[in-house]
Amino acid sequence: MESVTKAKKYIKSLENEKVTKKPLIVDCDPGIDDALALVLLSENLDKFDLKLICSCAGNTPIELTTKNIQFFAENFFNGVTVARGSKNALVKVKDKDASDVHGKSGMGDFFVGEQIYPVKPNAVEEMKNVLTKATEPVTIVAFGPLTNVAKLVINYPELKTKVEKIYTMIGSINGNGNVTPYSEFNSYFDPEAFYLVSKCGIPLVINPMELGVESRIKKTVFANMPTKTIKDNLVKTLAESIYEPLDPTSICLFDPNTVVGLTHPEFYDFVPCDVLVYTDPKIGGKTILSENKNSKSCYQKVKNQEELNKYIIKTLFER
Repeated sequence: MESVTKAKKYIKSLENEKVTKKPLIVDCDPGIDDALALVLLSENLDKFDLKLICSCAGNTPIELTTKNIQFFAENFFNGVTVARGSKNALVKVKDKDASDVHGKSGMGDFFVGEQIYPVKPNAVEEMKNVLTKATEPVTIVAFGPLTNVAKLVINYPELKTKVEKIYTMIGSINGNGNVTPYSEFNSYFDPEAFYLVSKCGIPLVINPMELGVESRIKKTVFANMPTKTIKDNLVKTLAESIYEPLDPTSICLFDPNTVVGLTHPEFYDFVPCDVLVYTDPKIGGKTILSENKNSKSCYQKVKNQEELNKYIIKTLFER
């Protein structure tokens, strides 16, 4: 009888134990692979206190990326604050988005109707509010152009100490690109923002273009999955409707690697590196990530691609 009583007390103590969750800000431009990254994050919310999701322009214009984030907030992160971010890059307005890859809406063939989920008008101010109130370091996860984050650093440099790390899908290791011969899309869209963030002193965990290219999953894998829930239908439709110029038969998991790097770092090596970003108009967005064991920043390198892909598929379709 005594052992039963002790067991009950122990169970009660576990139930009352405070669970510490890492405070989190997400900044993105959905975007099909952004959408899959958000689904992956939604399956790991037990580890995080999601404070804010911000939109930025990139894959599609700000009106559409904001609308898509409203959809995710309503269906996957209900209660989180959503804020509208920057319409344009810091210096030069880009005349090219990625709607040829993601579809005009950014969500491929998946229909997102009009949204009523509330949206705050200024992402940078909402970021500031979260950081000002924070009692422990906040992690920023950015898988779009870094315009909003750069404006935060410019306007409120005193808050940099409140940011533990920035996890970001941007750039490439050796100066290669997928939108130009030398520039990955997010870096191309706002190279000045990436440059400023790389110099601000906050450690970066960079998910480079090469990692997304390696992390390809055939569309047929998604086609054979069940369609029992809204998540199933969303994931399948997104995966099947993306047009990836590098390999039209597959989907490159660019942004999902950023979320998995945060939630399950055991899948990666993190290579300390210096970050060089070019802003010259002729090669704007070109990056070089050179190994340096003394650097606070790093880039992700997958350990076992097959195991990583298995985890991503399982998580995208698990109940």
